[in-house]
This record gives sequence, C-alpha cells and structure tokens, in this order.
Amino acid sequence: MKIRFLGATLTLSMLAAAGTSPVGAVALRPNKATDNTVCDLTHDTNAYLSSIVFVPAAASLKDQVDALFRLAANFVASKCSNGQLLMLQGSSDIDVDTPSLTEIANSACSVASVVRTEIKRTVGERSKPGFELRCPITKHEELVQRLEDLERTDPMESLRARMYRDPNQGERSSRATSSGTASGRKDCGKMTLSSVLLGGKCK
Repeated sequence: MKIRFLGATLTLSMLAAAGTSPVGAVALRPNKATDNTVCDLTHDTNAYLSSIVFVPAAASLKDQVDALFRLAANFVASKCSNGQLLMLQGSSDIDVDTPSLTEIANSACSVASVVRTEIKRTVGERSKPGFELRCPITKHEELVQRLEDLERTDPMESLRARMYRDPNQGERSSRATSSGTASGRKDCGKMTLSSVLLGGKCK
C-alpha cells in the first residue's frame, strides 16, 4: 500500500514498517517494543513524523496541523484497527501538537474515551511540558472515509502548494536571473524541498 503526501509517494516502509517491532505489533518508531493490542505513535509523535516529511514552520498553523494530522491518520488508517489502544504524545509548548494530535484521537476514537495525561519530557538536560493521549480505536472506517473526503475537497497537491508558497519567491527569481547560470548552479547544490521530494532533481 502506498500513501500520497505533499506530492511524494510514501511507502509503508517509511511510515509504518519503519516502526514494526514483533510480528503483528504496531509502532510508529522502528524497533520499539510493543504488541498488537496498541497502535503506538509515541514518543514525540509530530517530531518523528516531521523527520520523515518536512512540514515547514513558515506555513500557516492550519496547514501545518492538517499536514501532521494526515500523516498520523494515514499511519493509523493503514496499520491499526478497531480495538487497539491509540497512543499519541506531544509537546505542550508547540502550537501544532495539541490541535493535530487531538484531532487524530477524536477522529479515530469516541471523543468521550480520549484521556489526556500531562507529562514531563526530557530534552537533553532540560525537562519540558508534554502530554499523552490514549483511547481505544472504534472509528477506523470513519477515519479512512475522512481521509478520502479530505483528498477530494482539499487534495494533497493543493496543501503542498500552500505550505511551500514563498512570498519572496518572485524577488529571489529576479535576482537569480540577473546573477546568471553560475548562481543557478550554486542553488542546485543546496538541500531544498524539491531535492527532498523529487529525489535530488534541480531545475
């Protein structure tokens, strides 16, 4: 099964099989000890998802939340099932975490069954506020349907275009044109979104 996101094709080896432990276990992170009674997207759910598919902080909050929701929801839809305990974890001081992770929980589980627990996350030598969401998955089919509806009403290509739209692009394009092809060759050596999504192609 393949998942299309932001114009790139993500195979389950990137999102799901990257997090398989024993046979039948479901975990987002690779080699994480778990069992098939849980759908484990901890720890730091969005941080891990963003390490797979870049979600730019410069994009609008709404689009960031939507992108992170779709990434996690695609994992749950493709790898998890009703009856499993959904586990999510986020940072209390990152704006996108609460809305995106809460939306995932509410879309996959009965809202009344979602339990939020405040935790302390260790980052280096510092302790930062965080939270965990847990609930039994009961709305798997509804989640799959919602993803299909989102793709019809707001295709991934549209989301991609919005997220990576740069208001200074026109100005930079003018500079690039006037500076000649040598400057263009320098830009091709940079790590850009197109080099990530298009496998290193540079135009």
